Amino acid sequence: MPKRFLVVFLIIFAFISLLLFSMPGGKSAQNSRFQAIHGRMKLQDWDMQHTKVLPLDGEWEFYWEQLLTPEDFSSQNESKPELTGYMQVPGLWNEKKFGGRETPVFGYATYRLVLEEIPFRGMLGLKKGNARFSCRIYINGKELLSDGVPAEQASVYKSGNTPQLGLFSIDDGTVEILVQVANYEYINSGIPVSLEIGSEDDIMHSYQKNNLLSLAVFAILWTIALLHLIFFFAAWAGGYKEYLLPLFSLFCFLFAIGNALADQRPLLLLLPNISFTTVFKMKDFFLSANFILLIWIFHKFKSGLLSARAAKLISFTYVACLLTIVVLPINIYIRIYLLMMVCNTIFLLVLLVRSSFLYIRDAEGLLLFISILSVNLYSADGILFSLGLKTSSGFLQVYIMIFAIVMILLLSMQYFSALSNLKNSVKRTQEAEIAFLRSQINPHFLYNALNSIASLCRSEPEKAEDVVVELSQYLRHSFDFKRMDAMSTLAKELELLEAYLYIEKTRFGDRLCVEYDIDETLNLPVPPLVLQPLVENAVRHGLMGSIAGGTVTVSIKRREQEAVFKITDNGVGMDIDKLGGLLEDNTKERGIGVWNINQRLKMLYNTEIEVVSEAGSGTEVTFVLPLSNNTTRRMKHVRKGGINH
Repeated sequence: MPKRFLVVFLIIFAFISLLLFSMPGGKSAQNSRFQAIHGRMKLQDWDMQHTKVLPLDGEWEFYWEQLLTPEDFSSQNESKPELTGYMQVPGLWNEKKFGGRETPVFGYATYRLVLEEIPFRGMLGLKKGNARFSCRIYINGKELLSDGVPAEQASVYKSGNTPQLGLFSIDDGTVEILVQVANYEYINSGIPVSLEIGSEDDIMHSYQKNNLLSLAVFAILWTIALLHLIFFFAAWAGGYKEYLLPLFSLFCFLFAIGNALADQRPLLLLLPNISFTTVFKMKDFFLSANFILLIWIFHKFKSGLLSARAAKLISFTYVACLLTIVVLPINIYIRIYLLMMVCNTIFLLVLLVRSSFLYIRDAEGLLLFISILSVNLYSADGILFSLGLKTSSGFLQVYIMIFAIVMILLLSMQYFSALSNLKNSVKRTQEAEIAFLRSQINPHFLYNALNSIASLCRSEPEKAEDVVVELSQYLRHSFDFKRMDAMSTLAKELELLEAYLYIEKTRFGDRLCVEYDIDETLNLPVPPLVLQPLVENAVRHGLMGSIAGGTVTVSIKRREQEAVFKITDNGVGMDIDKLGGLLEDNTKERGIGVWNINQRLKMLYNTEIEVVSEAGSGTEVTFVLPLSNNTTRRMKHVRKGGINH
């Protein structure tokens, strides 16, 4: 137990370290010297080969309740804008104080930064990540990017918050950047994600890489969803219904859409004309719907982890939350949504504690614990980013991919467990068939054998004693139910066959002759009761159908890596119609006959019995069994007196 506790601790520590690494304090030291100070950033030491994409972090000039344009800062404008103060980017403006005045969440402002002494001439690129909740960017007096419509009145304002890229050229080493930002909807405002600058090739490469990564996650999740849906229908067709598979499939479908509408929002490349408000609502709707699916996945996956009553109660609550997303404006429902995210975290923490105790106490459910932990960190990361405490949401995809991979492992293990159970079921069916076959000792055979013994008791008591011994030997092998799930050996099957034929020889006398042609070097495992019933059919239906009787020959020969079994009689034979129905499933016709044995051979060896017969010319029944590496050991057959060899 202490070792399992240590494992849980180390896993939690590793995941939390991953979360802390993605916080703002985790930035690399190589860029810390490039910081904006009082709206200026000197870049004379910028090595563009070493630092290809540079975040424009630091103190930007901040002009509250002013949507300024380059003309406001031109040398020809005598009245310069009034500076409110300096704002940290990335950062939020809500609840910041300037001159004793606190800036509210809703409002508008302009950010300004001047880059000086840039050691480059030519085409540069600027990447905007996240500006809440609309922005317009000017570079050196010209509009570069526009996302939504920042405005002084909420009625004119339109939201837009999608990563964008713009290209511009410089020829004098100085760049002036103006960013207008307005928000009348979201719970916090400002520029929570770094703006980045770099050469055209480098910034394009970074932008495309991020988009490709998001699209790759989308494609992977949809592929996983399709595969699990296919697995479900394949299992259903085989009679196994595992509803975890479609639940997880739907989870991956919905999450792929919700995730593709967040962060880099790659789906907007396919939906250019959709409004951002609709996009934002769709993102929250799909992610919230996913949590409902997640609840039922955990409920179905592990009994006792989450009761059905609790799952229903939480689901109904989240359905109400989904309705608020649909009908309410963003600035109202977002507060309810954040409250639900906090509830998510509490609920997931409870699941995390329960799953960790399950592993520590019972040594099971480690993968389940990891999956719940990854969802916990996904939720925590999303809350931190929404509140502006994180400047990047890229690790969200890392956590959800960890969850997806772990759930794939868990569901695959469950799927293969189901296949194993199915195989065991088939095996039990085979065992039941064997038991059924062993129970079908022909009552006429027993009746006739006992009558023969009764007759011999008066005339030949010693021979009657031999027949009783052989009958007991036959019955002992036939009713050996303790070994009904095991294979027999060729030697034991021959002993059973010889006991049967000795009794039949006693009944029919000279009408029955038996010949053996057996390779004495063969000793291989064989299915029980696979030989005697075929010989019994030859005796009863082939030879005794004739007044003169006849001969049955049992041949077992080696042929390369297989043993060939042949039972031949020179009795009455069969016409085409009777021969065609011999291997059909007709219990009344066959008794314990050929069909049952043929089915077992197909299930065990994928081989079948071959029957050749002609009316008046006898019958030959053949089947083949594979030889294993240990079937060449020599064995001794004990032959009983009174049977021709």
